Amino acid sequence: MANYVSRPMTEVPDYLVGTVIVPTGTTLYAGNIVFADVADTTISGNYSVFSAATPVTGTLGKQMAIVINGGWEQLPDGRRPEGNPDYTQYTYNAGEIATIVFLTPKMRFEISYDCITGTPTAGGVLYPVNASNVLTYNASTVPSGTFSSFNVTALKNFRLGGKFGAQFASTVVAMVKNPTA
Repeated sequence: MANYVSRPMTEVPDYLVGTVIVPTGTTLYAGNIVFADVADTTISGNYSVFSAATPVTGTLGKQMAIVINGGWEQLPDGRRPEGNPDYTQYTYNAGEIATIVFLTPKMRFEISYDCITGTPTAGGVLYPVNASNVLTYNASTVPSGTFSSFNVTALKNFRLGGKFGAQFASTVVAMVKNPTA
């Protein structure tokens, strides 16, 4: 079962943290990349919850955001479980609100392999691709016209804890690159 670990490793200023509403027909996971630049108009008086859009060719040259482990998972009756979070549960269905961080250079994130297409190694790069919310790994190059991407600076293990005991999730430490677009 996938463990969705996506957390900032550097202090994030409040103005770079936001929320998105998950679009109809979509499920987002912690670690997914979204394009969010317009407030959701279906919420009356809204100015702070953005519409999440899957990156497409026309938006790859713009600033992206990453869904992070925000809040806590809930039991079916709405209560929060005791103990550590269950990282298999960081999924957000259509109509739910997910926490995001807008990507700016030099920010570091820890992201689990389950949130990435490919097998990352230190020195490689992660970047969004057309029609996908999942980051893609490449050993060396970011496609031309991509604004938000990451350098993989290290590999590490994240202790899951809770019901997983001493189990670990394989993760990367990745730093947001200066834009190339």
